[in-house]
Amino acid sequence: MEGKGWTFVTMPRTASEKLPKRGRIAIEGTVNGFAFKTSAFPDGNGSHNIQLNGTMREGAKAAVGDTAAFVIRPAGDTVEFELPDDLASALKKAVKASAQWEKITPKAKAEWAVWVTSAKKEETRTARIAKTIERLTKGDKRPSD
Repeated sequence: MEGKGWTFVTMPRTASEKLPKRGRIAIEGTVNGFAFKTSAFPDGNGSHNIQLNGTMREGAKAAVGDTAAFVIRPAGDTVEFELPDDLASALKKAVKASAQWEKITPKAKAEWAVWVTSAKKEETRTARIAKTIERLTKGDKRPSD
C-alpha cells in the first residue's frame, strides 16, 4: 500500500511472532544494510506492518516492489521519569484519574510529569495538577489532547 511517501511492508508471520507483543512495538535494525528506527504495527491479520519513508528507501537503495533484506529487533522504548510527590498525592485522592493514569503509556505519564514540573510559579504548578486530575478523570491520555 502506498501513500504520501510511505511504503508499508508486511512482516512474515514467523518474524512477527518473534516480537515481544502483538501491539505497536518500537523496532530498530537495517534494511539492505541501512540503519533505521521505527515502529511495527499490527496488520489485523496476525502479523505486523513496518512503514518505510523515502529517506529509508533511498538509504536502502530500494524502490517500491523491490525485494529487501531486513534485520530487526525490539528497540529500547522505555521512558524514565520521576512522578512528582504532589502529583502522586493528588492521584491517590482521585480514583477515576488514578485508574486512567494506570492505563496510559509511560511516555504519556512522562508528558504529564514534565507539564506539571515545568511550571515556573507554585500557583501554576498547583493549577496544572488540578487540571491534570480533571483531564485524566475525563479520559484524556496526554496534556496535548
